[in-house]
Amino acid sequence: MLVDGYSWAMPFVMDAAERPPDPACPTCDEPLVYVETEVSSGAFRTQAASMPQMSIHFYDCAGCGTCWKLGTRLMPDPVRQLLR
Repeated sequence: MLVDGYSWAMPFVMDAAERPPDPACPTCDEPLVYVETEVSSGAFRTQAASMPQMSIHFYDCAGCGTCWKLGTRLMPDPVRQLLR
């Protein structure tokens, strides 16, 4: 399946012109560093088939070391934080 011309199966690096501007970290106000984008519904697997697919952009903060994700709003990413 393609969303906005991209395959949703794997994370990918989206061109800066095609994604929202890099936000500031809510914790320390440093600019966040873009990591990758994946297309997902953001829902648990059992709900995912019936949910609309959207781009979710992942960011890291070089200032305080936190991980963030941006779909419809900027939120902490605890899974990537643990893996880091």
